[in-house]
Amino acid sequence: MFSLPDWAFLPLSAAAIAAMIAGALSFGDSQRRTPEEIFANGLLYEGDRLSEVTTGNGLEAEYLIENGAAFLRIAAIRAPLDGTPSAGAFFALSPSELGALEGHRVRLSFDIRSAPEAGSEGARLSFFVPGIGQNSWQRHNLANTFETIEIEIEPPSCNWDYAYIGLWPDWTANANTIDLSRATLTVLEPLSC
Repeated sequence: MFSLPDWAFLPLSAAAIAAMIAGALSFGDSQRRTPEEIFANGLLYEGDRLSEVTTGNGLEAEYLIENGAAFLRIAAIRAPLDGTPSAGAFFALSPSELGALEGHRVRLSFDIRSAPEAGSEGARLSFFVPGIGQNSWQRHNLANTFETIEIEIEPPSCNWDYAYIGLWPDWTANANTIDLSRATLTVLEPLSC
């Protein structure tokens, strides 16, 4: 019977482990885009990608599907500046997205409505990068049907260590919930840095 020599065991084990890791990683994110693609097409959060949302303290988000359409239901239980400040219910940009977009003005578009139950009259929207903080929330009134709200942001800095697309519903006791079906970020002209 053939027996593997002791000196061959370690290299063959390392090769087998590397093959298993490479195989597992090949099933990962196949949607990687180049900085040029990100710059040209911007960012789109809709459908399954809405589940990438993170919620700060004082907010809850639920991923729902209604009549075949996916959306987030976001509820607030406090105001943005009550307690620990956060970017609200937010989408964090990845390092490759930051590298492609920093140093430019941006346009954010939100397809948003007041939720059918406990619907908020309005929502606060913002884009957080270095130099843009909690005082940057822009409040907008909401309808009972999905409508697009756009805001344009001129960041004060050309170097971004982080960037968050944030939302925060109005937070009165019985009217504190919004629905978001789509959020987009479009790159505009470069800043004069």
